[in-house]
Amino acid sequence: MRKLGATIIAVFTALALVSVAAGSVRAQSILRLQVSPPRQEVAIDPGKKTAVDLKFYNLTDEHLAGTLKVADFIVEDNKGTPRILDSSTQLSPRFSGAQWITLPQEKVVIPADDVLPIQARIAVPADARPGGRYVAVYFEPASQIAQQEAAGSPEEVRAQIASRIAGLVYIRVNGPITEKALISNIFAPTFLEYGPITVEAEILNRGDFHIRPLGSVTLRNMLGGLVDQKKLDQINVFPDTAREYASLVGHKWMLGRYTASVIASYGGTGQLVERSISIWVFPWKVALIILLALFIIILIGKYGYKRVITRQRTLEKEVEKLKEEVEQS
Repeated sequence: MRKLGATIIAVFTALALVSVAAGSVRAQSILRLQVSPPRQEVAIDPGKKTAVDLKFYNLTDEHLAGTLKVADFIVEDNKGTPRILDSSTQLSPRFSGAQWITLPQEKVVIPADDVLPIQARIAVPADARPGGRYVAVYFEPASQIAQQEAAGSPEEVRAQIASRIAGLVYIRVNGPITEKALISNIFAPTFLEYGPITVEAEILNRGDFHIRPLGSVTLRNMLGGLVDQKKLDQINVFPDTAREYASLVGHKWMLGRYTASVIASYGGTGQLVERSISIWVFPWKVALIILLALFIIILIGKYGYKRVITRQRTLEKEVEKLKEEVEQS
């Protein structure tokens, strides 16, 4: 039994060490590379050329070999998380621009604790449709690097990075574009005992270019009085994508029917989107306690009143009886 117990402890200790080591590797992998700028926007006319500069920083003490690539990216969730597409066929030609970009080289090595500057050239076709193109220029590390020391003996340097590090490029092809957005969803609890109120909304972009809505969430009481107002975060909403906003409005002690409104402006002409929802707030537990307290006070008062009346009548009868006795005597 002692041997079995020792074996179990040793196994769990080894698993814990492996887990900690794996977590350390993952944490290091996230910090090994940086790109600057992480995102940039360029505007260009159809048929014209331009370029963007990026820098890939190797923050490790190892040389990192890998490949420079260009790909379209999309945003699929309502949090704004970009996903790099490995094939241009995965995206509508309406938003694809990876084929417009040329990189100076493909296979590269970033020296230890050093930086790799590159310039990506952009050539827009003359018949390109106005609107947005969303491209990622990224470095994909190799699984290992073979280096040759000055003495001639080989040394294997492993790059413990599996993820890509990308600089995002938003290309705007100049020309008339469609700007259209709407609040596709708004949600808040229909009934609450206490405030504040969490109001969630999704803004859907149906236009040709990403937008950064500027707006607020307003809370008003049943008389139309302003209770609270919070600004919306200014974040990008990409075409054919919805972004989620959440705001906490109001105070703890509220009573009655409230209206929460989300209003935002977007685009070059400042178009507006607006949507509202109603919420009832009633602290029923506190109200119940107050009602019970009032009921008890009323019962006590009624009981006390009856006792006073009864006692008064008893005294009146005793006084009458004394009067009769005095008159008879």
